[in-house]
Amino acid sequence: MSSRPAIREKDQPRAEKIREQLLRFEGDHRELRALRSEQVRTTFIAQIIDSERRVGFISLLKSRPVSETALTARGLSFDPLRGAILKARQGEHDEACWLVFLSAHFARNRRTQWQLCGDFYNKLGAGEQWTWETVSRNPTAVSSWLDAYRDALRAEGGRFGNHRKYESLSGEATGYAIETYVDWVGRSHRSLYQSAAIRTATPQERFGSLYRSMAQVSRFGRIGRFDYLTMLYKLDLADIVPDTCHLDSGATGPKAGAKLLLYSTLEATVSVRELEADLTALSTTLSTTPDVLEDALCNWQKSPSRYVFFAG
Repeated sequence: MSSRPAIREKDQPRAEKIREQLLRFEGDHRELRALRSEQVRTTFIAQIIDSERRVGFISLLKSRPVSETALTARGLSFDPLRGAILKARQGEHDEACWLVFLSAHFARNRRTQWQLCGDFYNKLGAGEQWTWETVSRNPTAVSSWLDAYRDALRAEGGRFGNHRKYESLSGEATGYAIETYVDWVGRSHRSLYQSAAIRTATPQERFGSLYRSMAQVSRFGRIGRFDYLTMLYKLDLADIVPDTCHLDSGATGPKAGAKLLLYSTLEATVSVRELEADLTALSTTLSTTPDVLEDALCNWQKSPSRYVFFAG
């Protein structure tokens, strides 16, 4: 977390566009009470721009060359998202989706980056990897390995990301999450995503269908599922688009942000359905997707009137 100008010069055109879109939303739908203050409005606009930039960074990654070292390097150089891009280019769709799952489960730590994810994936440098082919063939072997090597994993110094900081490396925690993920996927990721497409008509409906069905994956609550599915969308690994901000159980930050934005108080008595309806309309007016708005709300509510840059 660091400070910098709320809206940089190069972002002024987008900021003015967002300002116009917010006014249009207020004219067509409802007042955004928290934005009566110009300082708060500017801070909120800056957080939207930051969230859009984070999505744009993933698009930029997809256009760049990726080295095999993204998946073989030790320490801070391991990167499951670049690895997923590489595997997708090589036609290994299952491996790409598996790497996205691992990125959502371990999450990026601000200090140790993706090290813990890499230490697991590369079996602590043993010359083997926990690839999808290996794991899906015998998922219980992962739990046994974790119970044998979790102390060694901790000793390497890698840590779970902030949203996953209460996770455990034990077989009954991380191991069982992987076992239930394998069960959820079934024959292949492509088959899973296609079955969702058969049941539903639009990319948004497919996102919602997968989000609900993924509840069977252990230790993957609201944040884990949302992060996993939105990354599949950003990397074009599944024909899905976020349908709502999913302010259900566990959405503490985004829900607080929504209440502040719409009602200017955390004490507002309002249903999740009502909040979701307003936020969906707002994301449409802003010409962005709900995941961008969800991220912006989560960061904005931490400091509504003073812009703070969050690296993500």
